[in-house]
Amino acid sequence: MKREVFVLPFSYFYNMDIDDFIVVFKESFDDLDAEILATTKFKEMGEWTSMQALLLIAHIDDTLGVVLEAEHVRNAQTVQDLFKIVST
Repeated sequence: MKREVFVLPFSYFYNMDIDDFIVVFKESFDDLDAEILATTKFKEMGEWTSMQALLLIAHIDDTLGVVLEAEHVRNAQTVQDLFKIVST
């Protein structure tokens, strides 16, 4: 008998706000000293690469249990945009 595993998103248990998400966002970088705000255009950051996009997707999945698709990252412009996707 095959069992299905259902993972509730982190936000189901915890009312995450933008400041919490910024912490998760920053954790996906190895060494990030830059100030990150909700309005930060993350793709304009010098540290942003396609590899960083994959690391962010994996980190959000591991930390929050939310599957962020590459298309979501591609369409987002700011950290706030990503937060809106993750928190819905």
